[in-house]
Amino acid sequence: MAVKPTELVTVKVQDTTRRTVARTTIPVPKSMVVKPTQLVTVKVQDTKRRTVTRTMRRTDKLQGLMDYYYEVVSPAVAARGEGRFVFDGKRVKGEHTPEDLNMVNGDMIDFFLDLMAG
Repeated sequence: MAVKPTELVTVKVQDTTRRTVARTTIPVPKSMVVKPTQLVTVKVQDTKRRTVTRTMRRTDKLQGLMDYYYEVVSPAVAARGEGRFVFDGKRVKGEHTPEDLNMVNGDMIDFFLDLMAG
């Protein structure tokens, strides 16, 4: 039987005062370890400067970030799907990933509410 490569990870347990009460090092499969270079912090900002920030894997779909924006900022402003997310002048779709759009830490996606003509 082949042994999967592992990496040692230190785990700390803290109490409510943030004092470390236990510390241990355990082997974890390398496939489960997320390196900082695989993460990106992305912001969504609307026209009223309300901002939501999320750190995610570069390969995660942006739909999760879009859903999070609708849950946190948008319930009083717009129903889910009533608006558009734009990055570098292009509309962002839920299936896009930060890697697809060449995003780096701190990049901002703009949210615009769809306007209804009357």
